[in-house]
Amino acid sequence: MAIEYESIRGTNDGMDFTAITDIAEYFEKEIGYVIPPRTPFVGRSFNSTRAGIHADGMLKDEEIYNIFDTKKILNRPMHVSINNASGLAGIAYWINEYYDLPEEHKIAKTEPVVAKIKEMIDKQYEDGRCSVLGDEELDGMVMMVDKDFHKQLLIWGQ
Repeated sequence: MAIEYESIRGTNDGMDFTAITDIAEYFEKEIGYVIPPRTPFVGRSFNSTRAGIHADGMLKDEEIYNIFDTKKILNRPMHVSINNASGLAGIAYWINEYYDLPEEHKIAKTEPVVAKIKEMIDKQYEDGRCSVLGDEELDGMVMMVDKDFHKQLLIWGQ
C-alpha cells in the first residue's frame, strides 16, 4: 500500500520503504514465518530471473530489466536463480550479487571461474537435475573451483 500511495501521490512523504524488507526479514528470522516466494516486494522470487539473457541484460544495464531501483527503494538487489538456462551471464551476476561486490571488483561472464562453474552446473542437469541451485551450493562450487578466488570475493564483498 505504501508503494501504491507513492505512485498515486508522487511522493513518499518521508516513508522509508527499506523497512518493508526489514519487516520481512524479521518475520522470517525471528518469528519463523516462511514468506511465499512470489509475494510481491518481499518473496525470494520477487525481482528474480532464471534466464541468462535477462542476466546478461542486467549486467549491461539493469534499468532495462528492473522496473524500479529495488536496491535503493527496498534494499533488495535483483536476483538471478541459477539453473541450466542461466548461462555465463547468470552465474557472473549471481557472484556479483551474492558476494555484494563493489563496482570496481565486479566480475564479467568471461572470467575463467565462471566457465568452470557453468561446466559443473551443466553436468548436474545432464545427470537429471531439474531444480535451481541454492546459494550454498553455488558458494561451494566457487570454493571448489578456486579457493583463492573465493577468499578474494569474500574480502572484496566486505
